[in-house]
Amino acid sequence: MLLELAKGVALLLALSQLYSYSVRALRQHPWLSQGVGGLLFGGICVVGMLMPLQIAPGVIFDARSVVLSMASLFGGPWVGSLATAIAAAYRWHLGGAGAPVGVAVALSCYGLGLAYHFMYRRAWVGLGWWQLLLFGVLVHLVEIYLFTWLPGAVGAAVLQTVALPMLLVFSPATVLMGLILKDVQARMATEDALGSQEERLRATIGAIPDLLYVLDAHGTFVEVLSDAARLRGGRGQNVLGKRLHEVLPPEDADPLLTHLQRTLALETTQTFEFNLQSKQGVRRFEGRAHALKAVPGQPRCLVLLARDVTERSEAEAALLASEKRFRSLLQNVGAVSVQGYTPDGTITYWNTASERLYGYTAEEAVGRNLFTLVVPHTLRRDFQDVLRDMQASPDAFVSQELTLMHKNGQEVPVYSSHAAVYAQGAVAEFFRFDMDLAERRRTEAELRVAATAFEAQEGMMVTNARRSILRVNQAFTRISGYEDHEVIGKTPSMFSSGWHDNAFYDALNQTLEQQGHWEGEIWNRRKNGEIYPQQMHISSVADDDGRVTHYVATFIDITQRKAAEDQIRQLAFYDPLTGLPNRRMLMDRLQYALASSARSGACGALLFIDLDHFKTLNDTLGHDKGDLLLQQVAHRLMDAVREEDTVARLGGDEYVVMLEGLDAQRTVAAGQATQVGEKIIAALNVPYRLAGHEFHSTPSIGLTLFSGHDVALDELLKQADLAMYQAKNAGRNSLRFYDPLMQAAVTRRAELEADIRQGLLFGQFELHYQPQVDAQGRVLGAEALLRWKHPTRGMVSPADFIPVAEESGQIVMLGSWVLETACAQLVSWAQDSATAQLSLAVNVSSRQFRQQDFAEHMLALLDYTGANPRRLKLELTESLLVDNVEEVIAKMSALRERGVGFSLDDFGTGYSSLTYLKRLPLDQLKIDQSFVRDVLSDPNDAVIAKTIVALGRSLGLAVIAEGVETVEQRDFLLDSGCQAYQGYLFSRPLSVDAFAVYVLASQVQGEPA
Repeated sequence: MLLELAKGVALLLALSQLYSYSVRALRQHPWLSQGVGGLLFGGICVVGMLMPLQIAPGVIFDARSVVLSMASLFGGPWVGSLATAIAAAYRWHLGGAGAPVGVAVALSCYGLGLAYHFMYRRAWVGLGWWQLLLFGVLVHLVEIYLFTWLPGAVGAAVLQTVALPMLLVFSPATVLMGLILKDVQARMATEDALGSQEERLRATIGAIPDLLYVLDAHGTFVEVLSDAARLRGGRGQNVLGKRLHEVLPPEDADPLLTHLQRTLALETTQTFEFNLQSKQGVRRFEGRAHALKAVPGQPRCLVLLARDVTERSEAEAALLASEKRFRSLLQNVGAVSVQGYTPDGTITYWNTASERLYGYTAEEAVGRNLFTLVVPHTLRRDFQDVLRDMQASPDAFVSQELTLMHKNGQEVPVYSSHAAVYAQGAVAEFFRFDMDLAERRRTEAELRVAATAFEAQEGMMVTNARRSILRVNQAFTRISGYEDHEVIGKTPSMFSSGWHDNAFYDALNQTLEQQGHWEGEIWNRRKNGEIYPQQMHISSVADDDGRVTHYVATFIDITQRKAAEDQIRQLAFYDPLTGLPNRRMLMDRLQYALASSARSGACGALLFIDLDHFKTLNDTLGHDKGDLLLQQVAHRLMDAVREEDTVARLGGDEYVVMLEGLDAQRTVAAGQATQVGEKIIAALNVPYRLAGHEFHSTPSIGLTLFSGHDVALDELLKQADLAMYQAKNAGRNSLRFYDPLMQAAVTRRAELEADIRQGLLFGQFELHYQPQVDAQGRVLGAEALLRWKHPTRGMVSPADFIPVAEESGQIVMLGSWVLETACAQLVSWAQDSATAQLSLAVNVSSRQFRQQDFAEHMLALLDYTGANPRRLKLELTESLLVDNVEEVIAKMSALRERGVGFSLDDFGTGYSSLTYLKRLPLDQLKIDQSFVRDVLSDPNDAVIAKTIVALGRSLGLAVIAEGVETVEQRDFLLDSGCQAYQGYLFSRPLSVDAFAVYVLASQVQGEPA
């Protein structure tokens, strides 16, 4: 039974697919679709009744209950009514006992389906599977109820036979058929929606004036979504399936294909412009290409959207041309400075007038910030606030006068206006128009100055061309004493002093006529009759035709200036302390004397006088006593020379006496000048009374002769100065003539100083080492001796350059180099067993040792080089002990704590105090070679040498003798107790390599070399 029912249901479900096809095919014709649907549902019922399950004669069973209920539910009243009518009519036609019940079943299924249809339309119920299942159970329960209408025994048999199978088969069948029909309706709704959307999309694409294609990597048109004819500028054949080169000429196709392939390679949206040939000419398109997602097995594609922007491009070109003309116009406007800039202040435009006004070229200005370029720091915040307001309202900026900045830092006054340009879709651009106010302000200032000047301190007088006075100012009245009404209408001749003759006024008028102005000093008369000097300037004023219309005279009273000039002349040319001519007056008179000597042939002389120990007077008795001495010296010098001679004070305690009119023979003139010099020495040697104090002073005088212009002025003073220093070197209180050899020596000394500096820079100095040995000839150490290997002078003797270095102060740098080199050499010796135990003695000059930081510098050198301080011995001279012994002891003690040893060099030649000698942290005394040289021939030197050895022994100091040149000298010193020696008997000073060889040789031989 169940199997038979299932077969019937399967057949009905299969036939229902035919309904779905027909409905989808006829959905464009709703009424026809419903009619065909009703016929199909009715026909399906008829087919089911042709293969019924017959339980009793005239009683059949089929699945028409499922079909009719679904026809009413999904087809609605029209489809359900048609299907029910066909099914009921055919059942009635079949007849039998069950015909009335069969018709009733058809009607009940129609009614229940139609009720469900309307409830679903009102969203009271849904079409879920469980809702369809409940509906199917309800339909077939009603059908089972109708079976009870069958005649007696037939109805009972039917209920007993088919009631349960019907519920088990037809209820799920109802669910299945309902889901099938629901899916059909859903698919139809989706297809309708997609169709509608596609129509709208095609309508939209058709409405836009753009080209839209899908192309592959080879430029093949895969899909055409817009009018392809426009691609070629008119109508043409379909481009679908064709390649770009089949549709477009190569000059258009090639660049377009390149853009498309670049889009596929980068897999990003690309925007570009390209040209296409058309019947209307070349058209400009803006293309936007986007790569589509790759589909396996298919070529890569992209979407190309192209818009004809020819009109826009032409408009932009026209706009650019217009802007270019506008900017060119602004560029050539010479009177207005124009700058363009963005909202953040970045300069985009800078015309020629801006270059002139602010000093920056366009290349320097464009790209920089306007506010930091020309706006002063104090105005930048206000400018930025105004700029923000301008972005909101173009009328925010009010034209005004501003003071901006030039490139060179000067202020630039301008009248500034602003304008904003707002382009569609672009950032606003602002323009500033500046007019230079400097000229206007200068004119205004000049007018103000002119108005003020007329009432200034200078007297002013304006006349017409006939010299009649038209106007005077208040200063004129104050200076001359005349009121304006007393002089207007009169001529300036009323002020004449009578001191100038007609020739003076003729020359004045001639200059005024030829040059248009005259300036000079003039003496005029005041109203009270006083004659006074004026500094006057007269200018003529001419009209456009060159005719003189007015004269303007300005003048000042120079009475006080004249007096001041006299005083200034006194201060400028005379020494205020002594009243003697100063250097300037001396040079003027010397120049005149040289010229006079050249004309007459007579000789002259310069005596350069310096007071000996003048500083001592100032330090002991005070500067006031020093001033008294200088004044008395001036008087004595004036008394010692002739009236025509010149006595001048150069400054300090330096005087110069210039003698003129000496004999033409230089030898005779020298004698005459010497007499004057000796007279001066005698006069200045007389004791002075200085406010109750008696003081004795002596002069040192340098003398040089001159004749004509053979020697320059400055050179003469230099010669006399050099001779004066020669007198000081000779013991002071003396007179010395200038010697050309003296100048040559000074020149050589200056060159030597320069060469010493160069030698330090270029490493021309080197150390040689003279061995120091014991009584057996064993090398104990060495003394480092400085040598100078000059590239042109050759080997320069230390006796030549050491004194110069001492006096010039270069000895400090030289000594520092020597100490550093010696320390480095000690480090090198320490690495060799043959030299590791040697000590090294280094001479330190007094000037170097007196440096404030000498001890710290020496310790720093030891730390820097790593030298063993116990192998280093510093040799000091006795001259160091003359001044500030306590400071010397402190420095020696600081170095001694680190192990540095000390030797007193040239002992016995200086002024050593035995008291200081006892306090000094010394290790060694060195007998000077001057004693050693004559120790065998001079008993005094022998006694001194023995005394030094004995003194050293008593103080616990080692003793070494230098300058040992003979065996006899060595034996004498050995007998006297001296155990260490240094001199040519053993070795000359050696280079570092030769010294190493000497050490090895002495160790092998065991005797002095």
